[in-house]
Amino acid sequence: MHGAHTTLKLTSLSYALLTISTSIWAADTVQNPQETAAVQQMEALTFEVPTASTKPKDPDISAVAKTIISRDEMLKFGDQSINDALRRAAGFQLPGAGGGPRGGAGTGGMRFRGGGAPVFLINGEPVQGGPRGGMSVVDSITPEMIERLEITKQPSVAQGSVASSAVINIILKEPLNGTRLSGSVRAGYGLTKSNTREEERTNLNFQMDGRSDPWIYSLSGSQMWNDSDTVTRTQDATGTKTQKRITNRTSQMLTPRVEYQLDDQQKLVAEMFYRNNESEGTSGSQVQKDKNDSIRLNTRYERKDQGNSDKIRLSIEQQNETELTEYRNSQSYIDEQINEYGLGYDGVRKFDSKRQIKFGTDLRSNELESNIAETLDEQLYAAYVEGSWKYTPRQTLTLGVRQEWIDRSGLVDYQDQHLSPVLAHRFDFNDQWSLQTNLSQAFKNPRSNQLMPTVSVSTDSDAGTLNNPDRGGNPDLRPETINAYETTLGYNTPAGGVNITAYYREINDYIEKSILSENATGGRCETGNTDCRFVERPYNQDSATTYGVEIAGRYALKQTENGHSFMLNAQLSTVRAKIEETDGSDRLASDVAPYTASAGLSYNYQPWRIATSVNLNYTPEYTRALSNEPYNRTSNERVNMDVSFTKRFDQNWSASVNARNILSSDYKEVLKEQSSGVLYQSRINEAIPSFMFTLEKKF
Repeated sequence: MHGAHTTLKLTSLSYALLTISTSIWAADTVQNPQETAAVQQMEALTFEVPTASTKPKDPDISAVAKTIISRDEMLKFGDQSINDALRRAAGFQLPGAGGGPRGGAGTGGMRFRGGGAPVFLINGEPVQGGPRGGMSVVDSITPEMIERLEITKQPSVAQGSVASSAVINIILKEPLNGTRLSGSVRAGYGLTKSNTREEERTNLNFQMDGRSDPWIYSLSGSQMWNDSDTVTRTQDATGTKTQKRITNRTSQMLTPRVEYQLDDQQKLVAEMFYRNNESEGTSGSQVQKDKNDSIRLNTRYERKDQGNSDKIRLSIEQQNETELTEYRNSQSYIDEQINEYGLGYDGVRKFDSKRQIKFGTDLRSNELESNIAETLDEQLYAAYVEGSWKYTPRQTLTLGVRQEWIDRSGLVDYQDQHLSPVLAHRFDFNDQWSLQTNLSQAFKNPRSNQLMPTVSVSTDSDAGTLNNPDRGGNPDLRPETINAYETTLGYNTPAGGVNITAYYREINDYIEKSILSENATGGRCETGNTDCRFVERPYNQDSATTYGVEIAGRYALKQTENGHSFMLNAQLSTVRAKIEETDGSDRLASDVAPYTASAGLSYNYQPWRIATSVNLNYTPEYTRALSNEPYNRTSNERVNMDVSFTKRFDQNWSASVNARNILSSDYKEVLKEQSSGVLYQSRINEAIPSFMFTLEKKF
């Protein structure tokens, strides 16, 4: 290993790191039975803590924090995707209004606490993106398909990753008791129009589920059409250029799921995800045609006997991604395919109410084939064990280790193995206040899409420039070594709480995307060579530290006798990602904002059966030096506001209006020479308000 730390260092700084989490609210709060019958409770973001006001079935006594976002909350806030819900969770930086050349679509554009994108699971099973980090099935899942989101922000050996990013487990919706068939159908139409942009969207979604002992079954599907015309403005020393781009996108997803109850303790589950995305865009003389389709099958055997459980997981996925770019009387064609096979086991044993142990294995085999690069074969093996002990009525200790082995061949010849320890401690001062400390050492291997050298050509008139580079991978990447320190101070009440988070991470061989000028063969370019283009690839920096503070608050007013209820949410996330380069100099990571802030308000009035919400997001202006280039890049201050309104009618009909990018700022990047401050290039993507009208029928 390159520069790996062999021991965790507990310093006085780790004691100063504070994190608060929110409480479990109305659904689990003990209340007057008559009041409960008369009032519909509001579910909200929760924090799993086994206190007097929080009594989940078979409570997990682990000291590792977990945050819950329910489907009810996502619908009340008008969320149309998982990303919309994560905007309200502290620590996540998502692409802002107007996007940007590096923003990307879907989950690939987000960061967590200055690191990479989080790891996504569906019912505990890891899911992958496209061969080059494109869309995955996660991007096509709608809130109607979800029961809840379980977010683990601290390292846990029992999750799919123990490295720096968060783990988001998507629990799919299960049918209501006593219903043979129920569901909903939604149709939506959206329009965005201005002098420089016009976009038309049409969405169709359906969700059906039911129970017929011993069977449980569901079927979800979605179809989307998106046609857009956009104008991008770029400016440099020669003047200002405008470029019109026409893009037509279609997307389909179909998700059948079936569950068979063997008895009261055992069941078999099978779920399939089929997804297809196609996009065709033209910009001047450039034509871009992209296609991504995948099919994934997850099967599980589950046994649960009070606090003890066993789960055997088997998964198969095949994903194909093609990209055809025609420009300047030439063309490039990329055809890549991923085949993945996974087998895993997870077990939990509770010896009593104070002691439990989790253990399991994860075996995966991947094959990435490309028409341009050599095939990349990858085998991953992992085993973990985690024990929790509540050694006093108010103190819990969790200790775990995860051993991973990796073997890659073909494109790269690489074998490695790592042992990752995690130590977590929780002290409950009383039923409201608690203090938690988490220390860990983790190793983050490069993803297969980061290793593929294949170059994706960017679009628009400034394609291949510093502000809009082509994108590719780097087969020479080394794994990151991460030492993380975090302490949690929590205040939980039935009505909500306030969150304050501070963390510190030391990262050796930090992986950062850097932009370099390359020729047609991928070599470095000489100054003044007009045949070269700028390409963004991941590179290892010598070391980095990321640290910051997160403040989050939440308050929920349960429905009153007059039918009023509302939920208020706000968060501020700061992050400082400082990189130490090989020459010993320090600089801040080029594409990590210093902080983001957001606030959301949801209000419901039951007599009129209306629900409204407002979400506001803010990113400040910030300037960062580009790696290996004599320029500073400034991203402008951005504000984004989303509004939704839903009205329910008789016979289970409802209508909603979702407005996105209201009063939003354009996305602008400016490159200036570090020595003279002279403008090198600027790029503006307009953020235009958009509206989506949706009609829904439940049955």
